[in-house]
Amino acid sequence: MGYKSLAECVQDLEKNGHLIRIKEEVDPYLEMAAIHLRVYENQGPALLFENVKGSKFKAVSNLFGTLERSKFMFRDSLPKIKQLVELRSDPMKALKNPFSYVGSALTALSALPLKQSLFKQTFSKTTISSLPQIVNWPMDGGPFITMPQVFTEDIDKPGVMNGNLGMYRIQLGG
Repeated sequence: MGYKSLAECVQDLEKNGHLIRIKEEVDPYLEMAAIHLRVYENQGPALLFENVKGSKFKAVSNLFGTLERSKFMFRDSLPKIKQLVELRSDPMKALKNPFSYVGSALTALSALPLKQSLFKQTFSKTTISSLPQIVNWPMDGGPFITMPQVFTEDIDKPGVMNGNLGMYRIQLGG
């Protein structure tokens, strides 16, 4: 199945009891992080903050707070990705047992980014400063985005196959 958007993932989690909505206004300065930490420490659900003080955007946290929930979210793609990792570490497996890996090429192709956006009419412009300015700790240097997906690539060899996708804490201000 795979999700087409984060909104679709949030709806699926809520429908299956893995997410709760927080409708009350929540302050992004320490309060959101404190709520998240308490829920995370108790192996609680994902959280959708619907009313973040000072922001027009909602915020979701604790998506990957438990192994069970992570497996749930990737339930359709995890076996396929596992096969791709196996093939990358030992490509000869495809020759030894070709029928087991027939779908792997299609999975790899579908994982590549699209050349043009299919959603140009859906989105409007915004700025990073309009996102919830979440401060997690009293001594933090300012607000951060925690666990964003950051893609970097080699200038001399551009493209997905020479890139790196990682999660890094990004400071927004301060």
